[in-house]
Amino acid sequence: MNGLLKFITCGSVDDGKSTLIGHMLYDAKLLFTDQERALELDSRVGSRGGQIDYSLLLDGLMAEREQGITIDAAYRYFTTEKRSFIVADTPGHEEYTRNMAVGASYADLAVVLVDASQGILVQTRRHARICALMGIRHFVFAVNKMDLVRYEEGIYRKIEKEIKKLAVDLELAHVTVIPVSATEGDNVTLQSSNMPWYKGKTLLGHLETAEVEDASEEEGFVLPVQRVCRPNHAFRGFQGQIESGSVHRGDEITVLPSREKAHVQAVFVTDQEASQAWKG
Repeated sequence: MNGLLKFITCGSVDDGKSTLIGHMLYDAKLLFTDQERALELDSRVGSRGGQIDYSLLLDGLMAEREQGITIDAAYRYFTTEKRSFIVADTPGHEEYTRNMAVGASYADLAVVLVDASQGILVQTRRHARICALMGIRHFVFAVNKMDLVRYEEGIYRKIEKEIKKLAVDLELAHVTVIPVSATEGDNVTLQSSNMPWYKGKTLLGHLETAEVEDASEEEGFVLPVQRVCRPNHAFRGFQGQIESGSVHRGDEITVLPSREKAHVQAVFVTDQEASQAWKG
């Protein structure tokens, strides 16, 4: 079995991120019987006319279900015969970009959703750039909603060219493009008979076999900032999980992407002051 893969789903609002992961879990038989039954019951009062709404498996907040959007990052752990996964399903709305960035800070691979009927949008570019800034080197661009464009190869190839140009512009290291339909299940876990022109792997098949370098190979101290802590006006701290290296009181650090320099005045591990901290 391959090692644990931590990945994120991102992209513009309504591109189908929650539906994609929900359908993957459903098709791969990774739900308990009571979860599957609850999903079927909840879908009866949803917006799909009684058809299964796979996004309900990820969108757990009441406000998310009412508005039909993801607000907070939803984390799911699941295991197939070939690999274990932790996925962060993140919001696409511009207002919740900070929640998306939090999910990206823990991921080794990004699945970026692109609506086949709209192509690459501003938020698609923004999310891809944030993932790159967070150190993600492996990208899967899932061209979703192929069913809405009648599975036409020409439309897919046009978007594929846009994605390759974006990859060059953002200097993305490893990029794979897969045409899918999250609602119908095409190329999610099983090869699609509607797109015989596509000869690559399914999304799950790619995730199960993707070779992702260990983040520990990075040199130096790396800490994605998760939260700014200000318990009072005299203290400002930056919280996060150290991804690489170590930090000591007095160290000079570089803040990205501005490249401003700063010196560490104090180090805290949970609520205890320490002289140093390291990965893990």
